[in-house]
Amino acid sequence: MYIYDQTTLAFCQKAEEMAKEILIGCGLNVKRTRLLWKDRLYPIQVVIFEGSELGHFNAPFFSIGLNKKLIYLAKDSVLRDILKHELAHYLTYLHFGEVPSHGKEFKFICDSYGFGQEVSKAQINLEEANDNKEGDLTSEKVLERVKKLLSLSQSSNLHEAELATIKANEILLRHNLSRVPEKKVTIFMDRLLMQKRKDAKMTAIVDIIAHFIVRPVISLGQNACCLEVSGTETNVKLARYVVEFLDRELDRLWDEVKKENSLTGLRAKNSFFLGVAKGFDLKMKESKKSFSVEDQKALVLVEKNLLEETQIIYKRLSKTTSQMQFDPSANALGIERGKKLHIRQGVESKNQKLFLSYGGK
Repeated sequence: MYIYDQTTLAFCQKAEEMAKEILIGCGLNVKRTRLLWKDRLYPIQVVIFEGSELGHFNAPFFSIGLNKKLIYLAKDSVLRDILKHELAHYLTYLHFGEVPSHGKEFKFICDSYGFGQEVSKAQINLEEANDNKEGDLTSEKVLERVKKLLSLSQSSNLHEAELATIKANEILLRHNLSRVPEKKVTIFMDRLLMQKRKDAKMTAIVDIIAHFIVRPVISLGQNACCLEVSGTETNVKLARYVVEFLDRELDRLWDEVKKENSLTGLRAKNSFFLGVAKGFDLKMKESKKSFSVEDQKALVLVEKNLLEETQIIYKRLSKTTSQMQFDPSANALGIERGKKLHIRQGVESKNQKLFLSYGGK
């Protein structure tokens, strides 16, 4: 699961700048936010996740994932080595395509770009890596910046000296304020239904899952497509199991309906899936009419906040449309089934797993 808040976004920006410096040092052509490779631009994008690995490279979406713990536990030099390792995977993919993770091609790239053994090895012990670097992790960066500014404060240029002193004080103040807990909005994002291309079934699931107070977006990568669901941690975890349920249930409903009505072909199937989504939407809109005035206002506020908070992930979204042949009768059957579609919410058990059971129509 990916994490977005003010802290992680600031860290991503820092890591992306570091990644660009590394690529430029390798003699590669780096634009403002992209790498130019064989007359094509590739994104330089870092995302933050929670998990057991320190980092990964996601080839279809050309993104580097860094573990959240690196924000607080990794010195800059260690972070740089981890970035070099993931960039080596990135460059290996550009050179050779899909190959074994740490095979001869990966070793060749590490050697070619001058990455040392500490970069090319498959695993890194974060504690040991930090211990091998001198200095105090929490204070050394602040002290280094403050020392530089204080040296400027000795300048004969009174204006420059004054600005340097003010800046040094600001940094020290922020460093101390950062230790005071404050309420922060954290948004989680999960990638689901990884497949080669967008289809009507995925589109239908997007329309249905939007009723579960998450923001669903179809994300397109290189020869890959997935459903990205973002929101609060609880809602995103629930959405994963609802999506898995819908992935099975839509196929089950189609198998049932096509036998009962002698339907065949992709056009009928796609029209049916979109009909289910429309029927479910009509059902949900009707059910919301029974909400109290307070609940209706609360829902509007929650949905508005969700849209604003997820803007940190999706600053710009483009809409794609597809021309699909339509089968009115299959669509009508889908609407009928969608109005009867019941999704039982997953319940989190003591072992921290969500389970979703579902019944018939």
